Amino acid sequence: MKMKGLIRASGAILTSLLLTQTAVAMSAKPAPQAASVDAITQFQTSWAGKALEHQRKMDADTPLAQNNILGSHNTYNSEKYRNATRYLDPQQKHSIYDQLRIGARFIELDAHWTAHTHGWPWEWGTDLLLCHSGIGVDVGDLHLGCSLTDRFVKDGVAEVGKWLNENPNEVIILYFEDHTDGRHQQLLNIINDKLSGKVYASNGCKTIPNTLTKNQVRAAGKQVVLWKDGGCSSNTGMKNLAFTGLGDINRIWEDRTGVGAIGAFFTNGSVKRIEANDVTQAFKNGGNIVNLDDLTHNDGRMAAGIWSWDVNEPNNWGGNQDCAVQWANGRWDDANCGNQHFFACKHNQSNEWNISTYSDVWSDGQNACEILGDYRFSAPKNSEENEALKDAKNGISHVWINANDLSSEGNWVSQ
Repeated sequence: MKMKGLIRASGAILTSLLLTQTAVAMSAKPAPQAASVDAITQFQTSWAGKALEHQRKMDADTPLAQNNILGSHNTYNSEKYRNATRYLDPQQKHSIYDQLRIGARFIELDAHWTAHTHGWPWEWGTDLLLCHSGIGVDVGDLHLGCSLTDRFVKDGVAEVGKWLNENPNEVIILYFEDHTDGRHQQLLNIINDKLSGKVYASNGCKTIPNTLTKNQVRAAGKQVVLWKDGGCSSNTGMKNLAFTGLGDINRIWEDRTGVGAIGAFFTNGSVKRIEANDVTQAFKNGGNIVNLDDLTHNDGRMAAGIWSWDVNEPNNWGGNQDCAVQWANGRWDDANCGNQHFFACKHNQSNEWNISTYSDVWSDGQNACEILGDYRFSAPKNSEENEALKDAKNGISHVWINANDLSSEGNWVSQ
């Protein structure tokens, strides 16, 4: 390590300690108990966990810009990694890996090229750390707001890679908030090392296409759509790998930090918080991504992201319920395919919904819709579409939708 860097890092220690003491003083609220791994597993196999999984599978051929995606805000800033000197004002309860297990499919990592004191003193220096700063001021080599003991970016990305290896059919959006001071090659080395070729290439400083689907990403043998802000990188490898904007994808996020609350108090403002009703309404209004602080399985906001199946559905009652129907309340039920209902028909050009002129068994759906003209038997792919179909029924309580698990029980597919 250069002597100048050592002096800067040593000088930054005092700053870090002062910031630590300030943050401790501001944090009067005891840390909530993190859920056990067993609790997360139970959530995955619960109605809510399974319903969310069904939704993620059924929108795989629909553009990301039309998907409803639950994610986490400042994913790395978790009490899971907190100690006396780092992440003292956390925004998450669980590890990055466990947030993915719960259902986060948008992951945010803030990468700072900043001073650290990991290891022996002669190993101290600068590296890419996961920091919650955003102040935009440097003290020597330290980005003000970062701790000298914050985790390495490589460790956070390794958690993402571990989960992806265990779930080869999943696709996520990975967002890097860029405070790397131009160290794009170092960040690229981490991505290539920990994600092992799983990133879908942008092919040069583009926004995410409004036609890109999860199945297109999978077809390329990839699992990660990489978004890095801060403009186009001059680094050729990063330029060709990372997208520089979300395009038509929109997102909302919140701030539940103690620092945010104090700032709001002194400016007569308010802390931006997202509750369960906000999640439901955002998706109904056509929102794509909702990034949550304190994302966990049992606070109701994950279940609020379910717009399709009704509670405890599908249940295959009687062992012969393989076709989906939308009820009067807009929620779905699995029903016997031999029942007779009207059909949900979607216009091939305008995508507007209409209802067939007659009712019949589920298998007659395409015929019933073609009688209307340029229509196809279809199923909603997001909450906004589901609400539009509900409104189009005009008092009809039950309509067949083009979703079924006829080929494999529990593996729902839709058209």
